Amino acid sequence: MSEADKINTPSEALVKDFEKAAEEVKDLPSATNDEKLDLYGLFKQANAGDNDTDRPGAFNFTGRAKWDAWTKNKGTDKKTAMEKYIELVKKLQKEAEEKAAA
Repeated sequence: MSEADKINTPSEALVKDFEKAAEEVKDLPSATNDEKLDLYGLFKQANAGDNDTDRPGAFNFTGRAKWDAWTKNKGTDKKTAMEKYIELVKKLQKEAEEKAAA
């Protein structure tokens, strides 16, 4: 394993935090479509890496939006994608808590 691979390999703690965030995201009361797409793209990047699939057809609006969200993260390593995903989930949780308290 190269030094760069070691740096970009997620720790066990990060993987656990990522898995926890992936479970917690299911309990978010609301998120905009753009936020959901950002979450989807980061989740796919963290789990599958760069998108190398063909873009869905013009009439597959949902498929194209998801494809674009994933492809937007092209070149992002697994560790960084996990960190960004966790950060976004925490941000959305905080916003939901603030709305509930208001």
